[in-house]
Amino acid sequence: MSSKQNTSNSSTQDANQALWQNFVQSGLIEKAIKPLDMIEPDSVLPDFTQLNASEAMQLLKHSIVADCYKRLNAKWRKYKQRHLSNLTSLTIKAETLDRLRAFAAKAGLDGDNYDLVLEYLLDPEEDLESAKQAVAELPSGLNTQDQGQLLQTKLKLRPSSQRYFHSQLEHAFGHGWLACKAAKQRSDKHRDQACEDFMQNIKVQ
Repeated sequence: MSSKQNTSNSSTQDANQALWQNFVQSGLIEKAIKPLDMIEPDSVLPDFTQLNASEAMQLLKHSIVADCYKRLNAKWRKYKQRHLSNLTSLTIKAETLDRLRAFAAKAGLDGDNYDLVLEYLLDPEEDLESAKQAVAELPSGLNTQDQGQLLQTKLKLRPSSQRYFHSQLEHAFGHGWLACKAAKQRSDKHRDQACEDFMQNIKVQ
C-alpha cells in the first residue's frame, strides 16, 4: 500500500473517530439504553470515549438485547451519514411542506429535493408569481404570531404606518373585550355576526 493510501486511510479513521467521540458526548448512547436493555442487569458499560466505534459496537452487541442494539446501531449509522454527507435536519410544519411540494410541482422541480426547491426560490431566473399563486390558497402552517411577523416583513411599513397598524389591533382587541363582557349570547353565530359588523364599521370609516 502506498504512503498516499496510508495517509488517506489514516485521515478517514481520524474523521470517523472524531465523529464517534461527538456521538458519545452527545449522550445518545445513554439515552438509547435502558436498564431493562442490559443482558446482565448488574453490568456496567465502559467509558466509550476510550474506544473506537467498531470496538464499542462489538462490545455493545454482547452487552445489550438485540432490539436495543439495532436501534443504537441505526442511530450511529444515521448520525455518521448525516455528518459525512454534510446534511442537516430542517423542521417545518406539514402545511408548509405541502406548499413546497405543490410549488415544486408547478415549477417543474423534483418535489423531494428541497435543496433544489429552496435554491430556486432564493435565486430565481424567472418571475415566480404564477408558481406562487398556485399554492397561495393552500393553508399555512404559521401561527398567528408568525403570520404577523411575515406580514410586517412583506409590507415593510414605515414607523408611522406600523404604529397605526398596532393601534388598530389594540382597538380591535379592546372592542372585543368590551363586547364580550356586554354580550348576553356568546355562540359562534353571534360572535361571527359581531365580528362582521365590527369589520364593516372599520371599512366605512
